[in-house]
Amino acid sequence: MKLIDNIEELEQNLETVEFYLTEGTDFENDTTIGLVRAGACYVAYEIDNELRFAPSRFVGYKNNNLDQHLNSHKDGRDTNVVIQRVLDDKLGPNEKLEKAFLKYCRNLGIEPYNKKRKYWKFNLSREFKSNAELDGEFPEGKISERKHKFRERNSKVVQLAKQKFKDENGRLFCQVCEFDFEKEYGEIGIDFIEAHHTIPVSEMKAGHKTKIEDIAMLCPNCHRMAHKKRPWLKMTELKKLRKKASG
Repeated sequence: MKLIDNIEELEQNLETVEFYLTEGTDFENDTTIGLVRAGACYVAYEIDNELRFAPSRFVGYKNNNLDQHLNSHKDGRDTNVVIQRVLDDKLGPNEKLEKAFLKYCRNLGIEPYNKKRKYWKFNLSREFKSNAELDGEFPEGKISERKHKFRERNSKVVQLAKQKFKDENGRLFCQVCEFDFEKEYGEIGIDFIEAHHTIPVSEMKAGHKTKIEDIAMLCPNCHRMAHKKRPWLKMTELKKLRKKASG
């Protein structure tokens, strides 16, 4: 694999990492998190006062992607040299970045393997699309929001939870307001509902496995309201708020 030559190529790889964590498949998401977990040297970059971290052995190769990365020889010594040249900054331990990295790992639900880590601090020239589209519902920051929304879209347990709810109730509807998309919109609304993970990603310990019981069926409006407070509002609390508001 060819090594990066400039800042633009480094930023492209950082955006690839962000994409895998936001829009990627289960495999892309899990594999990228695994790379973060196993790394020793990281590029730290800040978006909206939030630090994220990408392993040097991934972002140091030109136009990198997981398929290329997993099927090629990698050497962190090579990527460290080229990243240091591109950033014109020395790689080294950093107490402040170390604390931020451990927080980043907690939000991703992992514990890092290596005990000694080194960092570069890099100021992005632009914000990535995957981050700009997030709306800041999570007090922990966009890391948790990104990870949580990925789980809500892609987790297999969501499919099982929806099927269990449908088997028990005969249809899918919001557990709070009882809105039924099929009833209101006909065929286009069949089996449409949003799945809400009742346990925030930031509270999940390393290796946490989501259970069917952790998933609630919500319409988009109730789903957003559930995220409005911290800790997240429970279904019973949302129902009480609706009842109080309706008089």
